[in-house]
Amino acid sequence: MPSNPLLHFITKVINIEDIKVLNYDFITDDEIVIEIQNQSKVGQCPRCGKTTNKTHQNHWYIVRDIPMSDYQVFLKVNRRQLKCTECQKVFSEKLSFVKSRRTYTKRLANKVIKEVLETDVENAARRNRMSSSEIETILKELESELLKEKPNQIKKLGIDEITQLKGGKNYAAVLVDLETRRPIALLEKRNKAVIAEYLSSLGSEILNQIEEVSIDLWIPYKSLIQEMLPNAQVVADRFHVMKQINQELDARRKQEKRAALKIKNRQEREKKLTGLTHSKYPLLKKKECLSFQEQAQIDLLKKVAPDLGEMYRNKEAIRDIFESPITSDEALDKFLEWTQGAYKLFPKSCRTISRWIDEILAYFDRRTTQGIVEGINQKIKLIKCRAYGLTNFNSFRRRVLLNWYFFC
Repeated sequence: MPSNPLLHFITKVINIEDIKVLNYDFITDDEIVIEIQNQSKVGQCPRCGKTTNKTHQNHWYIVRDIPMSDYQVFLKVNRRQLKCTECQKVFSEKLSFVKSRRTYTKRLANKVIKEVLETDVENAARRNRMSSSEIETILKELESELLKEKPNQIKKLGIDEITQLKGGKNYAAVLVDLETRRPIALLEKRNKAVIAEYLSSLGSEILNQIEEVSIDLWIPYKSLIQEMLPNAQVVADRFHVMKQINQELDARRKQEKRAALKIKNRQEREKKLTGLTHSKYPLLKKKECLSFQEQAQIDLLKKVAPDLGEMYRNKEAIRDIFESPITSDEALDKFLEWTQGAYKLFPKSCRTISRWIDEILAYFDRRTTQGIVEGINQKIKLIKCRAYGLTNFNSFRRRVLLNWYFFC
């Protein structure tokens, strides 16, 4: 029989509240079974709420615990059955460190979940000597416990989408609380019906308190918010406005390059191609982020393709509007002036700004953007890549939401 000081030391090492170590035994070179006892002598009856210390029978069983040094640890646990002296009901006592009918401790489950989120199910199962089905059960249980509560303090909401498959197909909707910087939902489809169903599940009390919703330039999002969130201001994301302007600028660059390739005069063709080659990224960059070489490329571009140089100037001008510390009324005058001067060069973007002007101007009230949402989307892509792809959407959603609970 081990000495009392040694048992006391092991009790301290395993560090489970109200638990005392009674004995231990090495069953293999790297496996140890530790017999433990609950120090609490009483339990509360789930029927009448009275406490009792009357033992009906003992129930010993083995549960897995987190490793200790190089040893796999198994706990020999006595979950006593108690008999209520008031209502005579027989019940099993509650143990803080292990759930009923589970063969692993709560802290082992948390350890396994963290490993799954950092790698994948198969690797986590192999390292912890568990089956993949056991780990999937742990994931589902933890999801039901941690994610069952609905968000109830949303003031600013962001809605965006992420592709589930390469090629831009199967969009999933991502809903983010912009103040807590956490995703609150990942929906299998981004269509209006699916998002409306989720928003309805939150209840009118929560929906009525949402003040702002940041979206990309997609009409179904806008109409859905107007229908379901009566107190929310729709805010068009400034970065999506700039994205469309950059796309129109890049399309013109490609057009200029194709035209240059058709020039018959070799000297003139090479001169123009010299200005256009490697100009994509300097054109799309912020002017203050240009290197010396990139600025020289822009200067050369302006000489060989004046219209493209003018588009670059207009692109930077509208970015300056977004960066300026101005009110929405002042911004309206600047946008009107910009669209009048830039319409011939940016017809598509000017029409978009005209259609979304109210929502674009709303940005200047509180400077709300989808920058947080885009950052979350990038992390979601990393999670999927780290898991070697996830074809089951429920597993994908579960992994994403649990990741934010553990690591953010």
